[in-house]
Amino acid sequence: MRSGKNTVQSELCLHQIFAQQVALRPHAPAVSDTTETLTYRQLDERAARLAAVIMREVAGPGARVGLHLTRGNAVVVAILATLKAGCAYVPLDPSYPAERVQYMADDASVDLVLTDADGAADAPAAKRVVTIDPGLWADDAPQADEVEVSPQAPAYVIYTSGSSGTPKGVEVSHANVTALLTACDRVVETDSSDVWTLFHSYCFDFSVWELWGALAHGAKLVVVPAQAARSPEAMLDLLAAEQVTVLNQVPSVFRHLSRAATAPGTTAGAKAAQALRYVIFGGEVVDVDAVREWRQVLGTNTEFVNMYGITETTVFSTGRQLLPAEIDVPIGSPAPAGSADPALNIGLPLDGFELAVLTPEGEPAKPGEIGEIHLAGLQLAIGYLNRPELTAERYPVLALPGQEPRRYYRSGDLAVVRADGAFEYAGRADDQVKVNGYRIETGEVETALRATPGVGDLVVVPTTSRVGEKMLVAFYTAPGGGAPDPALADRLTGHARAALPAFMVPGRFVHVPELPLSPSGKTDKRALAAQLR
Repeated sequence: MRSGKNTVQSELCLHQIFAQQVALRPHAPAVSDTTETLTYRQLDERAARLAAVIMREVAGPGARVGLHLTRGNAVVVAILATLKAGCAYVPLDPSYPAERVQYMADDASVDLVLTDADGAADAPAAKRVVTIDPGLWADDAPQADEVEVSPQAPAYVIYTSGSSGTPKGVEVSHANVTALLTACDRVVETDSSDVWTLFHSYCFDFSVWELWGALAHGAKLVVVPAQAARSPEAMLDLLAAEQVTVLNQVPSVFRHLSRAATAPGTTAGAKAAQALRYVIFGGEVVDVDAVREWRQVLGTNTEFVNMYGITETTVFSTGRQLLPAEIDVPIGSPAPAGSADPALNIGLPLDGFELAVLTPEGEPAKPGEIGEIHLAGLQLAIGYLNRPELTAERYPVLALPGQEPRRYYRSGDLAVVRADGAFEYAGRADDQVKVNGYRIETGEVETALRATPGVGDLVVVPTTSRVGEKMLVAFYTAPGGGAPDPALADRLTGHARAALPAFMVPGRFVHVPELPLSPSGKTDKRALAAQLR
């Protein structure tokens, strides 16, 4: 960690911050995929030309533009173009089920959908649909004039899992993201010499940090192909070939990368580790032993940073660097006596944040007590799109002891306040879980699967697999408690894959004669989970 001068001007919009880098280093590489590398000037020109197309198709600034694009440079171009046009982008990943994509497009009332040749046939219905064509980049194609945009204007709407059975859109402003970048400048020291990866789907808010962490500092952004994102070995080859210096990972994904990098006989791991300065974790509890294995085999060149955050508070809210005393020790070592568990220690709030841990009675928790994390600061999102009641519920105005009333976000995450001031993550207060970094409401999965013909009742339980990975298990009954149709498990699997994104599909489907009840009369999910042991 460092304390230094912030390099991001928080009074600017994101595309204006990018324009500063274009002026500083027009010929430096900005973004690359498997087909080409674009300089900062080339990326800016393509975005300006696509922005002109957007402005012809929508009524004016403030419109929402759905992005239905496969991985590649075009995603970055389209995001920049949308912002240049004074609009907000809505990610509509083509890998998601068509029904879910259409729901998000409808719920956001997108004015325009941008798609590509690969996704045109499956693009959601909208007022306007434009297929991005290479002809748009012709030298004589018109470029958009600058549009006046307030930093408080929405930059994007990202959909998260919803307990009602439908996803909900979170509206985030330019100012929210610039506050993130400003705060993270004091956690991660990065500059124009760095090489970042865009590893995650642009439907996942981790991508916001990946994209702007690179472009706001004049660094190079490498768009990771889908095949490499799914293969630790291919990812290692990419890291080594591109000499990536900043990598953002969900801990469960890094576990596989670390195993591949430290496997006997591999050379890509050592080549990747020589260049890699930072691995930044988010989305899940850190796998400390995977970090220890990496450093023991590949050396200590790489620093590991644990960030905690939520879409509703713009990616990251707290952070800390994992210390040598925690990770340069034998695998399996416990935390030193009196110290926070390094896997659960989420550090301190980023600059500009206030973190309050409140008891169910709304009182500040004492050291050692568990309470719900409440966050206040410049990164609190605008709110939930088209859901004013939910926004008011999750973003209450609170007057804590000795403070003026201010707006907070109720995270639903639990934490323990330690005597040394550190915050230790203590799980969820509801049925929301994280699998591979994606936040999932089990109620949404249950609602989708209960529509499968032949299902009596069904609940989804998060559990941990034998190899230590978080997964979902669906327990189901047949109507009337009888024997199920032998084909029901296959139907459930097929329905899940058709109705839900891959990260929300349960890893197992288990038939039970009946769902057990707790003394309070609720489904006893602990009893169901115990059946798996």
